[in-house]
Amino acid sequence: MARNTTRSIGVDKTLADQLQINEREIAYRKSLLGFNDKDVVELLSCRDIVVRDIDTIVDTFYASQLEITEISLLIGDAETLQRLRMSMRRYVLELFEGYYDAEYVNKRLRIGKVHNRIGVSPKLYISAITLLEVVVDAHLKLSMPEGEGESSREGLRMALHKLLMFDVQLVFDTYITSLVAEVETAKGELELYAEGLEATVRERTKQLEELSTRDQLTGLFNKRAFLDSLRREISMAERTREPIALAYIDLNGFKTLNDEQGHQMGDQILHLMGGIFQKVVREIDVACRYGGDEFCVIMPRTGTAEARIAAGRIVEAFEAQDTEGVSFSMGIAVSNSDSPPDMDAFIRMADRLMYQAKELAHEEDGYHFIIEGLE
Repeated sequence: MARNTTRSIGVDKTLADQLQINEREIAYRKSLLGFNDKDVVELLSCRDIVVRDIDTIVDTFYASQLEITEISLLIGDAETLQRLRMSMRRYVLELFEGYYDAEYVNKRLRIGKVHNRIGVSPKLYISAITLLEVVVDAHLKLSMPEGEGESSREGLRMALHKLLMFDVQLVFDTYITSLVAEVETAKGELELYAEGLEATVRERTKQLEELSTRDQLTGLFNKRAFLDSLRREISMAERTREPIALAYIDLNGFKTLNDEQGHQMGDQILHLMGGIFQKVVREIDVACRYGGDEFCVIMPRTGTAEARIAAGRIVEAFEAQDTEGVSFSMGIAVSNSDSPPDMDAFIRMADRLMYQAKELAHEEDGYHFIIEGLE
């Protein structure tokens, strides 16, 4: 929205307004060059000669310009040359009209903008202005009435030189403004590119982190991420003096399924397990694939009663799925708020409880879990 507003403001203003060149600035620029009313009179005194001989002046100018290969290539074709001749004709006549006001300034600024747009370099523009001054001065010198003194010709020559330098100032303002605009545009594009690159790097980094911390088959965190998370959550529990529970889960009948129906079916069950865990655990919980058919769930701010509810929720979710006869045994170790656990001891305890539950599974099919607090 802001970009459109800026554009409309530029369209509504003249080039002089955009460059903040007002009447006061115009007068100041003339004074810097010593261009005054006397110079205006000098230029007006030659207007009739210039109007009469304008075509000769323009032809002489372009005859010299076209000898420069770079300029000839820039012009390119006869139609363009004809348009340039007409433009130069108007330009020279305006030099001797006596009106050097805001409208004159805007015309010169437009010339600069067009020259810059079509690729006329400053060196070519300066050389062209220098040539034009020489051509006009030489023609006026030859056309001056007899009896005109050298001082009069010098006054006219200086008036023309000052006015052309005034024009050069204006044209270069457009060159500089265009250059600044290009730099700002390039800067903006570079910033956008950098922002896009940063976003891409962040996304790629995130993806790499996901790959390094996630188990690709189940979508759960892997063992490395599990150990990092457990260490962090135990430290948090110690600081906040809140309980923490760790569930260690091993699948029952998984090896038999793999042997009888193949690893592809086994992978499907593992994938199903991952999806179930992601659905039933809380946002603060961390579900991981510890390895093979073993899973762990870290449950912050969870005491024995909450752990029992969580275990029941997991069992219900698994019972609702077709797991091809695969069930699980789960051991849940709970650390109370007064005695934060040692990480390795915490894992060993949950693992031991899981094996106790697995012994029950050998006696009776189904889901079994044992919960115990850590002393």
